[in-house]
Amino acid sequence: MDIDLFLMILEYVGTIAFAISGALIAIENKMDILGVIILGCTTAVGGGLFRDIIIGRPMPLLFENPTYVIVACITTIVVFVIMYILHDLKLVKSKAYKISYNIIDSLGLGAFVVVGVKLTKDFGIDNPFLIIFSSVLTAVGGGMLRDIMSAHIPAIFRKHIYCIAAILGALLFYLITYHGNMYPLAAGVTLIFVVGIRYIAFHFELNLPKVKIKD
Repeated sequence: MDIDLFLMILEYVGTIAFAISGALIAIENKMDILGVIILGCTTAVGGGLFRDIIIGRPMPLLFENPTYVIVACITTIVVFVIMYILHDLKLVKSKAYKISYNIIDSLGLGAFVVVGVKLTKDFGIDNPFLIIFSSVLTAVGGGMLRDIMSAHIPAIFRKHIYCIAAILGALLFYLITYHGNMYPLAAGVTLIFVVGIRYIAFHFELNLPKVKIKD
């Protein structure tokens, strides 16, 4: 498969997954349709905007190619309509919903980890730390904005080993592709790896150590 086509598919996968994630959080917080669209789009393209600013791209990709914003908008509207018809937020509390949300969010995380590494390297950057950093920012930046805009502490700071999964995934993809162009294979392995870590952390309720302060 052509690498540019493969990369584009991954970008759409990440965009749709994160748009769904943002829309569901907005609906949980009882936002109106405008809030759902804005939060969904912010989640989908916010990380890429951060990445492009960090690596010094003159024109961020979301403005250069607004297709991703359009896809995110359509996705959030579809989610809103479905939830509006169902008209039952009890679904949000169900185990099936939480598992589905976790898998969708993890797919977006893994896809944007891969996209972040590839686009940063394609921009001519060969600094490993910057490549990993910009990749992780691509993956978690939109989610951070989503949580801040919905008045929550960002998930990457508090649960389910979110940021660690992105860091390890970015490092894995970078190492596999360091001496060659095995991007499809590396992307598949990275996606499975990231989703696997996130699912295990969710299933077993694993979190990084915290200071437990007594009331």
